[in-house]
Amino acid sequence: MANTSSTTDKEPVARAYCSEQNPAEPLWGTADTVDVWLCLEYRPVWKGRALTDNALAQRSRDWLEQTVTALAGIGLRARPQFVRQPQLDRDDTTLLVAASHRTVRFSGRGYDFLLDLDLAAQLAGGDFGAGGEVVHEPQYLVCTNGQRDLCCARFGLPVYTALTERVGDRAWQVTHLGGHRFAANVLTLPDACLYGRVTPEAVDEFVTRVDAGEVDFPRLRGRTCYPPLVQAAEAAIGRQGARLLHVDGSADAGSVTFADPHERVTVRMKRSEAMRVVKSCGDEPEVVNPFVRG
Repeated sequence: MANTSSTTDKEPVARAYCSEQNPAEPLWGTADTVDVWLCLEYRPVWKGRALTDNALAQRSRDWLEQTVTALAGIGLRARPQFVRQPQLDRDDTTLLVAASHRTVRFSGRGYDFLLDLDLAAQLAGGDFGAGGEVVHEPQYLVCTNGQRDLCCARFGLPVYTALTERVGDRAWQVTHLGGHRFAANVLTLPDACLYGRVTPEAVDEFVTRVDAGEVDFPRLRGRTCYPPLVQAAEAAIGRQGARLLHVDGSADAGSVTFADPHERVTVRMKRSEAMRVVKSCGDEPEVVNPFVRG
């Protein structure tokens, strides 16, 4: 008897995730440059473009836009983000602001407390944190915005769960940080380090280093207060305690100088040969030229 099974039956097609398609791409120097992180708690479902497609009142939207503009006016690049902690139920709304190597928590009922907060004046006047609470322990912000890219939810949510088990309410979900292909992406504050390819299995080691004031160099994409070249140079040195002293006169040629209490370290960086990578799930490959030591 002939086989009557349908010829339309097909094996399910395995989904291709961008973060699994680029394992050889270096992480160094892939973070956006940000001077001030504005992390506003927003609990409803995040859309793909969460910062523009949301139900915030117009006055709150205006405050965010005006604050970013005012900070730019004093030479600071600010980046607003939404954050949330779905497992917690509280009445107040939190705004975490990270700048100048510290994190300050501002809070209030609803969002109207923002209207009395002039961050540009605080940062320009040297009284950053007035009216808020300085947060002394590191905060961990995991990109989980699956509406922006599937990898952020698939790989970010398990890392968020692992972090909450380890650090409790110091872990936050955060909207798009950039670099879906490096998921799970974790931003730590106040040191402004953006990490990629963090896994649940690595969380214990990762937290141990960050809570000790160290940098987890194997997963470092870049310290976001630095431009990409300097981010890459710090990651390439990979030395605990090294801090940027200055970018010397030959920075355009890739030379960056760091210092710690005992020595100065200069490293040369260059762009590698072209690599083709998939930057977002479902996209066609694009050409990138990662940083390597020169």
